[in-house]
Amino acid sequence: MNFKKLLKSDFNKNFATLFSGSVLAQVIPLLVSIVLVRIYDPEDFGVLAIFNAMVLIFTSAINLRYEFAIPLPKEDVDAVSIAFLSMIVAFLLSIFLLIVFFFLKQPLLELIGGQQLGNWVYLVPFAAFLGGLYNALNYFSLRFKQYKTIAGSNVIRSTSNASLQLGFGFLGFNHAGLILGTFLATVFGNYKMVKHFFLFRNHFKEVNRFSMIKNAKRYKKFPLISVWGIFINNLSININNFFISNLYGVRQLGYYSYGYRYLNMPLSLISSNMGQLFYQICADCYKENKPATKEFISTFKKLLVICVPVFAVLYFVIEDLFAIVFGEEWRVAGTYSKILLPLFLIRTVFGPLSMINPAFERQGIAIMLQIFLFGGNIAAFLVTYLYRLELTDFLKLYTVIGIGTYCISLITSFLIASKKI
Repeated sequence: MNFKKLLKSDFNKNFATLFSGSVLAQVIPLLVSIVLVRIYDPEDFGVLAIFNAMVLIFTSAINLRYEFAIPLPKEDVDAVSIAFLSMIVAFLLSIFLLIVFFFLKQPLLELIGGQQLGNWVYLVPFAAFLGGLYNALNYFSLRFKQYKTIAGSNVIRSTSNASLQLGFGFLGFNHAGLILGTFLATVFGNYKMVKHFFLFRNHFKEVNRFSMIKNAKRYKKFPLISVWGIFINNLSININNFFISNLYGVRQLGYYSYGYRYLNMPLSLISSNMGQLFYQICADCYKENKPATKEFISTFKKLLVICVPVFAVLYFVIEDLFAIVFGEEWRVAGTYSKILLPLFLIRTVFGPLSMINPAFERQGIAIMLQIFLFGGNIAAFLVTYLYRLELTDFLKLYTVIGIGTYCISLITSFLIASKKI
Protein backbone atom coordinates (compact mmCIF):
# COMPACT_ATOMS: atom_id res chain seq x y z
CA MET A 1 0.00 0.00 0.00
CA ASN A 2 1.30 3.47 -0.95
CA PHE A 3 1.02 5.34 2.37
CA LYS A 4 2.25 8.64 0.90
CA LYS A 5 -0.54 8.53 -1.64
CA LEU A 6 -2.96 7.54 1.09
CA LEU A 7 -2.02 10.53 3.24
CA LYS A 8 -2.25 12.93 0.30
CA SER A 9 -5.79 11.85 -0.58
CA ASP A 10 -8.27 14.67 0.10
CA PHE A 11 -10.94 12.11 1.02
CA ASN A 12 -8.69 10.49 3.63
CA LYS A 13 -7.49 13.81 5.07
CA ASN A 14 -11.06 15.10 5.36
CA PHE A 15 -12.17 11.82 6.90
CA ALA A 16 -9.31 12.07 9.41
CA THR A 17 -10.47 15.60 10.35
CA LEU A 18 -14.05 14.53 10.94
CA PHE A 19 -13.02 11.25 12.57
CA SER A 20 -10.60 12.86 15.03
CA GLY A 21 -13.26 15.32 16.14
CA SER A 22 -15.78 12.51 16.50
CA VAL A 23 -13.33 10.38 18.50
CA LEU A 24 -12.88 13.19 20.99
CA ALA A 25 -16.64 13.73 21.00
CA GLN A 26 -17.16 10.06 21.93
CA VAL A 27 -14.25 9.54 24.33
CA ILE A 28 -15.43 12.28 26.71
CA PRO A 29 -18.92 10.79 27.34
CA LEU A 30 -17.38 7.32 27.53
CA LEU A 31 -15.16 8.42 30.41
CA VAL A 32 -18.05 10.22 32.10
CA SER A 33 -20.33 7.21 31.64
CA ILE A 34 -18.18 5.24 34.09
CA VAL A 35 -19.51 7.63 36.72
CA LEU A 36 -23.01 7.97 35.28
CA VAL A 37 -23.83 4.25 35.74
CA ARG A 38 -23.06 4.68 39.42
CA ILE A 39 -25.36 7.72 39.75
CA TYR A 40 -28.34 6.71 37.62
CA ASP A 41 -30.31 3.43 37.63
CA PRO A 42 -30.76 1.17 34.56
CA GLU A 43 -34.41 2.30 34.48
CA ASP A 44 -33.26 5.92 34.03
CA PHE A 45 -31.27 4.93 30.95
CA GLY A 46 -34.30 3.01 29.71
CA VAL A 47 -36.47 6.14 29.92
CA LEU A 48 -33.72 8.15 28.18
CA ALA A 49 -33.66 5.50 25.42
CA ILE A 50 -37.37 6.00 24.79
CA PHE A 51 -36.92 9.79 24.67
CA ASN A 52 -33.92 9.56 22.34
CA ALA A 53 -35.69 7.07 20.08
CA MET A 54 -38.63 9.43 19.62
CA VAL A 55 -36.33 12.38 18.96
CA LEU A 56 -34.19 10.45 16.45
CA ILE A 57 -37.22 9.15 14.54
CA PHE A 58 -38.75 12.61 14.18
CA THR A 59 -35.47 14.46 13.64
CA SER A 60 -34.67 12.25 10.66
CA ALA A 61 -37.75 13.61 8.84
CA ILE A 62 -38.23 17.02 10.48
CA ASN A 63 -36.61 18.89 7.53
CA LEU A 64 -38.44 16.74 4.97
CA ARG A 65 -34.89 15.85 3.82
CA TYR A 66 -34.37 19.25 2.20
CA GLU A 67 -31.06 19.43 4.08
CA PHE A 68 -29.74 16.83 1.61
CA ALA A 69 -30.36 19.26 -1.23
CA ILE A 70 -28.10 21.95 0.28
CA PRO A 71 -24.82 20.61 -1.26
CA LEU A 72 -26.40 20.12 -4.71
CA PRO A 73 -27.04 23.61 -6.29
CA LYS A 74 -24.28 25.31 -8.22
CA GLU A 75 -25.07 28.76 -6.76
CA ASP A 76 -24.45 29.56 -3.08
CA VAL A 77 -27.55 31.73 -2.87
CA ASP A 78 -29.69 28.69 -3.70
CA ALA A 79 -27.91 26.73 -0.96
CA VAL A 80 -28.75 29.50 1.54
CA SER A 81 -32.35 29.52 0.32
CA ILE A 82 -32.67 25.73 0.80
CA ALA A 83 -31.08 26.01 4.26
CA PHE A 84 -33.75 28.54 5.31
CA LEU A 85 -36.46 26.39 3.71
CA SER A 86 -35.20 23.40 5.67
CA MET A 87 -35.24 25.31 8.97
CA ILE A 88 -38.73 26.72 8.41
CA VAL A 89 -40.09 23.26 7.59
CA ALA A 90 -38.49 21.92 10.80
CA PHE A 91 -40.14 24.67 12.86
CA LEU A 92 -43.62 24.08 11.40
CA LEU A 93 -43.44 20.30 11.83
CA SER A 94 -42.24 20.72 15.42
CA ILE A 95 -45.31 22.82 16.20
CA PHE A 96 -47.47 20.12 14.62
CA LEU A 97 -45.80 17.45 16.76
CA LEU A 98 -46.37 19.48 19.92
CA ILE A 99 -50.10 19.72 19.13
CA VAL A 100 -50.30 15.97 18.48
CA PHE A 101 -48.56 15.18 21.77
CA PHE A 102 -50.84 17.56 23.65
CA PHE A 103 -53.96 15.65 22.56
CA LEU A 104 -52.55 12.10 22.31
CA LYS A 105 -49.96 11.99 25.07
CA GLN A 106 -51.38 9.13 27.15
CA PRO A 107 -52.30 6.64 24.40
CA LEU A 108 -48.97 7.35 22.69
CA LEU A 109 -46.95 6.63 25.85
CA GLU A 110 -48.91 3.43 26.49
CA LEU A 111 -48.30 2.29 22.90
CA ILE A 112 -44.51 2.65 23.16
CA GLY A 113 -44.19 1.51 26.78
CA GLY A 114 -43.05 4.96 27.84
CA GLN A 115 -45.36 5.79 30.73
CA GLN A 116 -42.38 6.71 32.90
CA LEU A 117 -41.44 9.44 30.42
CA GLY A 118 -44.51 11.39 31.53
CA ASN A 119 -44.61 15.12 30.72
CA TRP A 120 -41.05 15.02 29.38
CA VAL A 121 -42.65 13.84 26.13
CA TYR A 122 -43.52 17.51 25.46
CA LEU A 123 -39.80 18.21 25.13
CA VAL A 124 -39.53 15.85 22.14
CA PRO A 125 -40.83 18.38 19.53
CA PHE A 126 -38.39 21.04 20.78
CA ALA A 127 -35.50 18.57 20.67
CA ALA A 128 -36.56 17.51 17.16
CA PHE A 129 -36.53 21.16 16.04
CA LEU A 130 -33.01 21.65 17.41
CA GLY A 131 -32.02 18.46 15.60
CA GLY A 132 -33.53 19.91 12.43
CA LEU A 133 -31.42 23.04 12.79
CA TYR A 134 -28.36 20.84 13.20
CA ASN A 135 -29.26 18.89 10.06
CA ALA A 136 -29.50 22.03 7.93
CA LEU A 137 -26.37 23.68 9.37
CA ASN A 138 -24.38 20.45 9.13
CA TYR A 139 -25.05 20.00 5.40
CA PHE A 140 -24.46 23.70 4.79
CA SER A 141 -21.04 23.34 6.42
CA LEU A 142 -20.46 20.15 4.45
CA ARG A 143 -21.16 21.99 1.17
CA PHE A 144 -18.22 24.30 1.87
CA LYS A 145 -16.04 21.48 3.23
CA GLN A 146 -15.97 23.00 6.73
CA TYR A 147 -14.97 19.70 8.30
CA LYS A 148 -13.25 21.32 11.28
CA THR A 149 -16.43 23.27 12.03
CA ILE A 150 -18.49 20.07 11.96
CA ALA A 151 -15.97 18.21 14.13
CA GLY A 152 -15.79 21.11 16.62
CA SER A 153 -19.57 21.26 16.86
CA ASN A 154 -19.73 17.54 17.65
CA VAL A 155 -17.10 17.93 20.39
CA ILE A 156 -19.00 20.84 21.99
CA ARG A 157 -22.29 18.94 21.93
CA SER A 158 -20.74 15.78 23.34
CA THR A 159 -18.76 17.55 26.07
CA SER A 160 -21.71 19.64 27.23
CA ASN A 161 -23.99 16.59 27.22
CA ALA A 162 -21.62 14.59 29.43
CA SER A 163 -21.01 17.53 31.79
CA LEU A 164 -24.69 18.40 32.17
CA GLN A 165 -25.80 14.81 32.77
CA LEU A 166 -23.07 14.43 35.37
CA GLY A 167 -24.01 17.69 37.07
CA PHE A 168 -27.72 16.89 37.16
CA GLY A 169 -26.91 13.43 38.51
CA PHE A 170 -24.94 14.84 41.45
CA LEU A 171 -27.87 17.15 42.15
CA GLY A 172 -30.10 14.11 42.63
CA PHE A 173 -32.00 14.13 39.33
CA ASN A 174 -33.31 10.83 37.98
CA HIS A 175 -33.97 10.28 34.26
CA ALA A 176 -34.85 13.98 34.03
CA GLY A 177 -31.15 14.82 34.39
CA LEU A 178 -30.25 12.58 31.45
CA ILE A 179 -33.00 14.07 29.27
CA LEU A 180 -32.17 17.70 30.14
CA GLY A 181 -28.48 17.13 29.51
CA THR A 182 -29.19 15.68 26.07
CA PHE A 183 -31.56 18.51 25.16
CA LEU A 184 -29.36 21.41 26.29
CA ALA A 185 -26.27 19.91 24.65
CA THR A 186 -27.97 20.20 21.24
CA VAL A 187 -28.37 23.95 21.82
CA PHE A 188 -24.65 24.38 22.52
CA GLY A 189 -23.66 22.07 19.67
CA ASN A 190 -25.29 24.24 17.02
CA TYR A 191 -23.31 27.37 17.97
CA LYS A 192 -20.20 26.89 15.80
CA MET A 193 -22.18 26.03 12.69
CA VAL A 194 -24.51 29.01 13.20
CA LYS A 195 -21.43 31.25 13.15
CA HIS A 196 -20.32 29.71 9.84
CA PHE A 197 -23.81 30.08 8.37
CA PHE A 198 -23.84 33.80 9.17
CA LEU A 199 -20.68 34.30 7.11
CA PHE A 200 -23.07 34.13 4.15
CA ARG A 201 -25.48 36.73 5.49
CA ASN A 202 -24.89 38.83 2.36
CA HIS A 203 -27.07 36.26 0.58
CA PHE A 204 -29.85 36.48 3.19
CA LYS A 205 -31.45 39.49 1.49
CA GLU A 206 -31.70 37.51 -1.75
CA VAL A 207 -33.75 34.79 -0.07
CA ASN A 208 -37.50 35.21 -0.24
CA ARG A 209 -40.55 33.03 -0.52
CA PHE A 210 -40.20 32.86 -4.31
CA SER A 211 -36.64 31.51 -4.17
CA MET A 212 -37.63 29.00 -1.49
CA ILE A 213 -40.66 27.86 -3.49
CA LYS A 214 -38.48 27.51 -6.61
CA ASN A 215 -35.98 25.31 -4.77
CA ALA A 216 -38.74 23.40 -2.96
CA LYS A 217 -40.14 22.42 -6.37
CA ARG A 218 -36.71 21.70 -7.86
CA TYR A 219 -35.88 19.22 -5.09
CA LYS A 220 -39.41 17.97 -4.45
CA LYS A 221 -38.30 14.32 -4.57
CA PHE A 222 -36.71 14.73 -1.14
CA PRO A 223 -39.97 15.49 0.75
CA LEU A 224 -42.20 13.41 -1.52
CA ILE A 225 -40.11 10.24 -1.60
CA SER A 226 -36.78 10.38 0.25
CA VAL A 227 -38.22 11.47 3.59
CA TRP A 228 -40.30 8.31 3.87
CA GLY A 229 -37.26 6.13 3.34
CA ILE A 230 -35.19 7.73 6.10
CA PHE A 231 -38.22 7.91 8.41
CA ILE A 232 -38.84 4.18 7.98
CA ASN A 233 -35.12 3.48 8.40
CA ASN A 234 -34.92 5.35 11.72
CA LEU A 235 -38.21 3.84 12.83
CA SER A 236 -36.93 0.32 12.10
CA ILE A 237 -33.69 1.00 14.03
CA ASN A 238 -35.27 2.73 17.04
CA ILE A 239 -38.53 0.81 17.31
CA ASN A 240 -36.59 -1.86 19.21
CA ASN A 241 -36.61 0.46 22.23
CA PHE A 242 -40.41 0.54 22.27
CA PHE A 243 -40.72 -3.20 21.64
CA ILE A 244 -38.25 -4.15 24.38
CA SER A 245 -39.82 -1.73 26.87
CA ASN A 246 -43.27 -3.22 26.25
CA LEU A 247 -42.27 -6.88 26.24
CA TYR A 248 -39.32 -7.05 28.66
CA GLY A 249 -39.60 -3.89 30.80
CA VAL A 250 -37.79 -0.56 31.02
CA ARG A 251 -34.94 -2.01 33.11
CA GLN A 252 -33.96 -4.49 30.38
CA LEU A 253 -34.29 -1.64 27.90
CA GLY A 254 -31.80 0.28 30.05
CA TYR A 255 -29.24 -2.53 29.71
CA TYR A 256 -29.92 -2.97 26.00
CA SER A 257 -29.80 0.76 25.22
CA TYR A 258 -26.56 1.26 27.14
CA GLY A 259 -24.95 -1.60 25.26
CA TYR A 260 -26.39 -0.31 21.99
CA ARG A 261 -25.09 3.18 22.73
CA TYR A 262 -21.48 2.10 23.15
CA LEU A 263 -21.65 -0.48 20.42
CA ASN A 264 -22.99 2.30 18.22
CA MET A 265 -19.90 4.39 19.06
CA PRO A 266 -17.60 2.86 16.41
CA LEU A 267 -20.60 2.84 14.07
CA SER A 268 -21.20 6.58 14.37
CA LEU A 269 -17.49 7.41 14.35
CA ILE A 270 -16.96 5.61 11.07
CA SER A 271 -20.32 5.59 9.35
CA SER A 272 -21.50 9.18 9.77
CA ASN A 273 -18.16 10.78 8.91
CA MET A 274 -17.42 8.50 5.96
CA GLY A 275 -21.02 8.90 4.82
CA GLN A 276 -20.85 12.70 4.75
CA LEU A 277 -17.68 12.64 2.67
CA PHE A 278 -19.01 9.95 0.33
CA TYR A 279 -22.21 11.95 -0.16
CA GLN A 280 -20.23 15.05 -1.15
CA ILE A 281 -18.16 13.03 -3.65
CA CYS A 282 -21.28 11.40 -5.13
CA ALA A 283 -22.99 14.79 -5.39
CA ASP A 284 -20.01 16.01 -7.44
CA CYS A 285 -20.27 12.93 -9.70
CA TYR A 286 -23.97 13.58 -10.13
CA LYS A 287 -23.34 17.20 -11.15
CA GLU A 288 -20.87 15.93 -13.78
CA ASN A 289 -23.34 13.24 -14.93
CA LYS A 290 -20.92 10.36 -14.42
CA PRO A 291 -21.14 7.08 -12.43
CA ALA A 292 -19.57 6.71 -9.00
CA THR A 293 -18.51 3.08 -9.36
CA LYS A 294 -14.86 3.72 -8.60
CA GLU A 295 -15.74 5.89 -5.59
CA PHE A 296 -18.19 3.27 -4.31
CA ILE A 297 -15.65 0.42 -4.48
CA SER A 298 -12.89 2.57 -2.96
CA THR A 299 -15.11 3.60 -0.03
CA PHE A 300 -16.29 0.01 0.43
CA LYS A 301 -12.67 -1.18 0.74
CA LYS A 302 -11.82 1.59 3.21
CA LEU A 303 -14.81 0.65 5.35
CA LEU A 304 -13.80 -3.02 5.43
CA VAL A 305 -10.19 -2.18 6.35
CA ILE A 306 -11.40 0.02 9.21
CA CYS A 307 -14.38 -1.97 10.45
CA VAL A 308 -13.40 -5.64 10.38
CA PRO A 309 -10.47 -5.34 12.87
CA VAL A 310 -12.52 -3.12 15.21
CA PHE A 311 -15.50 -5.46 15.34
CA ALA A 312 -13.33 -8.61 15.50
CA VAL A 313 -11.59 -7.33 18.65
CA LEU A 314 -14.87 -6.21 20.20
CA TYR A 315 -16.42 -9.65 19.71
CA PHE A 316 -13.89 -11.28 22.05
CA VAL A 317 -13.68 -8.60 24.74
CA ILE A 318 -16.99 -6.75 24.86
CA GLU A 319 -18.69 -8.73 27.66
CA ASP A 320 -15.72 -8.51 30.02
CA LEU A 321 -15.17 -4.90 28.98
CA PHE A 322 -18.64 -3.87 30.11
CA ALA A 323 -18.23 -5.73 33.41
CA ILE A 324 -14.83 -4.16 34.15
CA VAL A 325 -15.67 -0.61 33.09
CA PHE A 326 -19.27 -0.25 34.23
CA GLY A 327 -19.57 -2.92 36.91
CA GLU A 328 -20.59 -6.57 36.95
CA GLU A 329 -24.28 -5.62 36.87
CA TRP A 330 -23.75 -4.27 33.34
CA ARG A 331 -22.22 -7.47 31.90
CA VAL A 332 -25.64 -8.28 30.46
CA ALA A 333 -25.37 -5.14 28.32
CA GLY A 334 -22.16 -6.58 26.89
CA THR A 335 -23.92 -9.87 26.18
CA TYR A 336 -26.66 -8.10 24.23
CA SER A 337 -24.01 -6.10 22.35
CA LYS A 338 -22.03 -9.21 21.39
CA ILE A 339 -25.12 -10.72 19.76
CA LEU A 340 -25.67 -7.55 17.73
CA LEU A 341 -22.04 -7.12 16.60
CA PRO A 342 -22.35 -8.84 13.16
CA LEU A 343 -25.41 -6.72 12.35
CA PHE A 344 -23.61 -3.55 13.39
CA LEU A 345 -20.66 -4.47 11.18
CA ILE A 346 -22.71 -4.68 8.00
CA ARG A 347 -24.79 -1.66 9.01
CA THR A 348 -21.61 0.36 9.47
CA VAL A 349 -20.51 -0.59 5.95
CA PHE A 350 -23.91 -0.05 4.36
CA GLY A 351 -24.66 3.29 6.06
CA PRO A 352 -22.13 5.48 4.19
CA LEU A 353 -22.61 3.68 0.87
CA SER A 354 -26.39 4.16 1.02
CA MET A 355 -25.76 7.90 0.60
CA ILE A 356 -25.51 7.19 -3.13
CA ASN A 357 -29.34 7.12 -3.22
CA PRO A 358 -30.04 10.76 -2.25
CA ALA A 359 -26.91 11.99 -4.03
CA PHE A 360 -28.12 10.46 -7.33
CA GLU A 361 -31.74 11.41 -6.52
CA ARG A 362 -32.83 7.75 -6.53
CA GLN A 363 -35.28 8.27 -3.71
CA GLY A 364 -37.80 5.78 -5.09
CA ILE A 365 -35.35 2.89 -4.84
CA ALA A 366 -34.15 4.14 -1.44
CA ILE A 367 -37.63 4.01 0.05
CA MET A 368 -38.20 0.48 -1.30
CA LEU A 369 -34.96 -0.61 0.38
CA GLN A 370 -36.02 0.94 3.68
CA ILE A 371 -39.43 -0.72 3.51
CA PHE A 372 -37.63 -4.01 2.87
CA LEU A 373 -35.41 -3.48 5.94
CA PHE A 374 -38.38 -2.45 8.06
CA GLY A 375 -40.32 -5.52 6.96
CA GLY A 376 -37.47 -7.73 8.18
CA ASN A 377 -37.59 -6.08 11.61
CA ILE A 378 -41.36 -6.46 11.85
CA ALA A 379 -40.99 -10.16 11.02
CA ALA A 380 -38.54 -10.53 13.93
CA PHE A 381 -40.98 -8.72 16.27
CA LEU A 382 -43.92 -10.91 15.25
CA VAL A 383 -42.04 -14.20 15.70
CA THR A 384 -40.73 -13.03 19.09
CA TYR A 385 -44.19 -11.94 20.28
CA LEU A 386 -45.98 -15.06 19.07
CA TYR A 387 -43.44 -17.51 20.50
CA ARG A 388 -42.59 -15.41 23.57
CA LEU A 389 -38.85 -15.62 22.93
CA GLU A 390 -36.29 -14.55 25.49
CA LEU A 391 -34.62 -11.19 24.83
CA THR A 392 -31.35 -12.86 23.78
CA ASP A 393 -33.20 -15.09 21.28
CA PHE A 394 -35.01 -12.07 19.86
CA LEU A 395 -31.71 -10.25 19.35
CA LYS A 396 -30.22 -13.29 17.55
CA LEU A 397 -33.22 -13.49 15.22
CA TYR A 398 -33.12 -9.73 14.66
CA THR A 399 -29.41 -9.93 13.76
CA VAL A 400 -29.77 -12.79 11.26
CA ILE A 401 -32.69 -11.17 9.43
CA GLY A 402 -30.95 -7.78 9.46
CA ILE A 403 -27.75 -9.15 7.89
CA GLY A 404 -29.70 -10.67 5.01
CA THR A 405 -31.68 -7.52 4.23
CA TYR A 406 -28.62 -5.25 4.44
CA CYS A 407 -26.64 -7.49 2.02
CA ILE A 408 -29.38 -7.16 -0.60
CA SER A 409 -29.54 -3.39 -0.02
CA LEU A 410 -25.76 -3.09 -0.40
CA ILE A 411 -25.84 -4.80 -3.81
CA THR A 412 -28.66 -2.50 -4.94
CA SER A 413 -26.70 0.60 -3.90
CA PHE A 414 -23.72 -0.58 -5.96
CA LEU A 415 -25.94 -0.94 -9.04
CA ILE A 416 -27.16 2.63 -8.50
CA ALA A 417 -23.59 3.92 -8.23
CA SER A 418 -22.75 2.12 -11.48
CA LYS A 419 -25.85 3.66 -13.12
CA LYS A 420 -27.13 0.18 -13.99
CA ILE A 421 -30.49 0.88 -12.36
